[in-house]
Amino acid sequence: PGDTILVHAGLYKADRLAYWDPLGIAFHGAYVLTAKGTPERPIVIRAAGDGEVIFDGDGCYRLFDVMAADYHIFEGLTLRNCDIAFLAGLKDVIGSKGLTVRDCRIEDVGIAVTTQYAGSRDFYIADNVMIGRDDRYRLQGWYDPGIYGASQLKSYYAVKVYGAGHVVCHNYIAFFHDGICVCTHGSPETEPELKAVSIDFYNNDIHLMTDDFIEADGGVHNIRILRNRGVNAAQCGLSAQPVFGGPAYFIRNVLYHVPWGCALKFKMKPAGLLVYHNTLIAENGNPSSFSNTHFRNNLFLGTDAPGRAISRFPNATSYSTSDYNGYRPNRNDQPQFVWKAPKEGAVRDYEIDQEDFEYFENLAEFRKKTGQEYHGIEVDFDIFKTLKQPGKDARAVYQAERLDFSLRPGAVAVDAGVSLPNVNADHSGSGPDLGAYELGSPVPVYGPRVTAE
Repeated sequence: PGDTILVHAGLYKADRLAYWDPLGIAFHGAYVLTAKGTPERPIVIRAAGDGEVIFDGDGCYRLFDVMAADYHIFEGLTLRNCDIAFLAGLKDVIGSKGLTVRDCRIEDVGIAVTTQYAGSRDFYIADNVMIGRDDRYRLQGWYDPGIYGASQLKSYYAVKVYGAGHVVCHNYIAFFHDGICVCTHGSPETEPELKAVSIDFYNNDIHLMTDDFIEADGGVHNIRILRNRGVNAAQCGLSAQPVFGGPAYFIRNVLYHVPWGCALKFKMKPAGLLVYHNTLIAENGNPSSFSNTHFRNNLFLGTDAPGRAISRFPNATSYSTSDYNGYRPNRNDQPQFVWKAPKEGAVRDYEIDQEDFEYFENLAEFRKKTGQEYHGIEVDFDIFKTLKQPGKDARAVYQAERLDFSLRPGAVAVDAGVSLPNVNADHSGSGPDLGAYELGSPVPVYGPRVTAE
């Protein structure tokens, strides 16, 4: 504990099929670490600063096995050519505490960092670049993929965690099946200290996913998904499939080009979802019911996809609410708002199905019949300074740096929101703006933070 190992510039690549290789990781090719650091005296493995340090896995399954290694810090390294860069825990087996991976480049991998162990705690995964093996040039999904077939699972996900106290922030992630995930663990552990709680995913920049940008699936309490940018996801954007009680916070995220029409995948009866100040350039087509879910100050802008509504609200509880949101309905021949809720007088009904949907042509009709969106408004792409709607090619790839989600001064979305304690107290004007960006405020820093040497 307390040791720092400085690794000098060079290519560190064992010949794992050579019995005599001096690195001593014959056949499996893994560095298996078992020493235990402490929060006050971590064990640090850091680039020495004299050039790039590359650990090449030579195609191995796992490169750094840290399941039995607590409070290790990996900093400034490049890891590549392996299925799993950091294996940090298996469900019901073992997992680590206090793993930090920062300022690293992790490329040509199937998984960057993973733990599915309920006892894993306090990971800090920050300011990394994580590059998977999936298609770089076209958006190709795995479900209902069309004439070109399903994408193969070459890279599963960048980061997956379970347990408590994890932070995954300011990473750039591209070319995986999923970006950042809570482990879909099954029923939560009975012991409070083993539940997936107090997990933060924020300011990540996620590009070109086969499935979803971020999944809170399997989370229990205080899951916070804040200020992330996701561009190009073949299936869905933000997922809660399910969340066990919540709250799970989805705040000030921006999504663009989710051509399957599922910006929010709230399936498997999640509960306790708070959806505030997001800018979603995609339809909210989720058909599955959720509970105790509240939408405020969001922007939902349709892409004129044929046969789709702009938003569905499949409520299993009578106390779910939606208001102060802005919608751009699709220009097609479909009803644009879909609603279901327990029958009058019932508090909850988890058995209602798509047969119980009610359909509404426009926002005014939806408001009149449901009592929701009393302050909701219709918007169009002219609320933005320059942002345009995605084109018709579902396989197209858009570049985030060319997309500006800022509102235009004087747009109807400006000052049209409601005050939310601890969320938008710093707003300017007569009220908070709709969507992720407040007019006049700095644009969030997405991806790795660049610091002066």
